[in-house]
Amino acid sequence: MSYDTNKNWFYEISGRDIHLWQLVETAATDTIGDHRVKLPAEYYSKQLIYPDEDITNGLRVEYTALSEPFVDEAWESLTSTISGTGIAFVDGGGSSDTITDTGSGFVTAGFAAGDKIRVIGSASNDGDYVLTAAIAGTLTVATGSFTAETASESITIYQIPDEDTSPDETNHVNLNRLLSLAVVDYIKAQLAELEGQIDLKQYYMREFWKKVGDNESNKRKISMSFPISTFAVK
Repeated sequence: MSYDTNKNWFYEISGRDIHLWQLVETAATDTIGDHRVKLPAEYYSKQLIYPDEDITNGLRVEYTALSEPFVDEAWESLTSTISGTGIAFVDGGGSSDTITDTGSGFVTAGFAAGDKIRVIGSASNDGDYVLTAAIAGTLTVATGSFTAETASESITIYQIPDEDTSPDETNHVNLNRLLSLAVVDYIKAQLAELEGQIDLKQYYMREFWKKVGDNESNKRKISMSFPISTFAVK
């Protein structure tokens, strides 16, 4: 069987889409339809294959954007999501456009007016939108947002952080919580250096790298550990 294919991924960004492949270490592969698949109990060196539809434990992609540097909410706190083939898009003409759900699950999923959402899997309406209203079977957005699309595709809608163009102490950088705290330590280190407090700078830089390391360790399980390099005070 293949080895650690659940941990090895390759991707290519094409517009708003991410093309994703798995790395097969020790398995033969075959072509079924348009997809490359692995064959069980066979050996055929390393291969890239099209992954299964279901990825165990999901796949986390972290990023920030210079166009949206500050947000109100962290990715970790956003749980509103819905998927299905009963989702349609309505072009309201001169009125607001809407998303409808035959299962009427929008409110149960946690969507509310003011949320920023991301749509993926549609034929013509993938993108980010801000909700002006939300009820059980309908999400409302601004006029001119959608191309009319009947329910048929397997569509996923989920909440994403909303940018704040006038940030204050309640906002944070468009990173996860741990990396946001690491940024704070880095800024404190630079301020300490400007004030000539080199020992304090070294303390905050240690805290910075500890948080960065913790963030990476949260995404990886390893069987080896190494001592942290010594820190010198200049």
